[in-house]
Amino acid sequence: MSARKILAIGAIFALACVGWWTLGVTTTMRSEEYGGRLAGEVQALWGAPLLQQAPSLAVEIPGSDQVRWLIPKENDIKVVLTTDYRKKGLIWYPTYVCNFDGNYTITNDETVAQKVRIHFQFPAQIGTYDAFEMTLDDQPITSPINTTEGVGEMIELAPGQNATFHVKYLTRGIREWRYVPDVNSGRVQNFDLSVATNFRDVDYPDGCLSPMTTERTDAGMELTWSATDLITRESIGVIIPEKLNPGPLTSRITFFAPVCLLFFFVLVATINILYKVNIHPMHYLFVAAGFFAFHLLLAYLVGVISIHIAFIICAIVSVGLVTTYLSAALKGQFPWKIAIAGQIFFLVLFSYSFFLEGITGLTVAIGSVVTLAVLMKVTADVNWDEVFAKRPKPHPTPPPLTRVDPRPSGEPS
Repeated sequence: MSARKILAIGAIFALACVGWWTLGVTTTMRSEEYGGRLAGEVQALWGAPLLQQAPSLAVEIPGSDQVRWLIPKENDIKVVLTTDYRKKGLIWYPTYVCNFDGNYTITNDETVAQKVRIHFQFPAQIGTYDAFEMTLDDQPITSPINTTEGVGEMIELAPGQNATFHVKYLTRGIREWRYVPDVNSGRVQNFDLSVATNFRDVDYPDGCLSPMTTERTDAGMELTWSATDLITRESIGVIIPEKLNPGPLTSRITFFAPVCLLFFFVLVATINILYKVNIHPMHYLFVAAGFFAFHLLLAYLVGVISIHIAFIICAIVSVGLVTTYLSAALKGQFPWKIAIAGQIFFLVLFSYSFFLEGITGLTVAIGSVVTLAVLMKVTADVNWDEVFAKRPKPHPTPPPLTRVDPRPSGEPS
């Protein structure tokens, strides 16, 4: 293999890298454009991240404008979070349905009657609430409702009297759900909050309390926070797991493509040496184009069909293009079975590792070591001096000498 051929192959590889970089940047910009422009639309249609504050209980101090904050004696809250993903453009948004059911027991421990002002704040000011119920000792509260300002109610409790404040609703949110204890009291007594999910990939926002118990259910997970007397200002929260986003995933696969092509070029060069097949740099160019076809098709198919189906289609097309071309161009001298195995390993397997969060680097590392071991094994007996020896230029064959008759033309022989 001459130095000129190696330089030509290097130039082809660099040209392919430029193409993949351009395609990757374009796909990233499309994803970010959709994400930035459509995120607001999704929140307007579906809802914002939900932050449910505990109801505040205030007792007016006679003869002053000040209030004394009251702590509920019991807090029993049940929440069900059900994912319902929405797709806009190239982005899946982690939207969900929240079913909230809270019961709060209010007790007058004083020896005199007290007027308690209850204020309940909705988790999202601009939101839609279905199956809404708000009762006090099973009696409906019919106060006017403003989701921006919340709901206020004044009750009077006799000495030692208990009252149960109940609120229930069904609403929608996105990305995460949080519950915040009353910041005015800073204390929660007899607290029991359970969150049932239809997903098992549970995570929690930064600065939030982790559940005391977690239990796997048939549908997902059951998370429980419980305490007898808790003093905290931290919130409780659950992050809705992200669905596989085709836009960002395709961008990562595209930016990684030069590594796949480099491995395959090394495989083709090894076959060139072992099988003594004359592989021209133009053959490398069309191989690079076949690899590029995989990512070009994938970048635009994922916006139309499922990313898994798009990946399979693009893999079949790319492997078919490269294999049939090498077999036809090299007149059957190229071992097409090795070409298929190499492209499936370096292009398809390496690219599919991006679907598996957390093990992409490990997959590539193992694949690289295996490739190195195979190459070292098959090329151990190669005479590299002979491979890279400068071939002498063939001298042109001189034309055959013709005998010239010295006699004048027309003179008899």
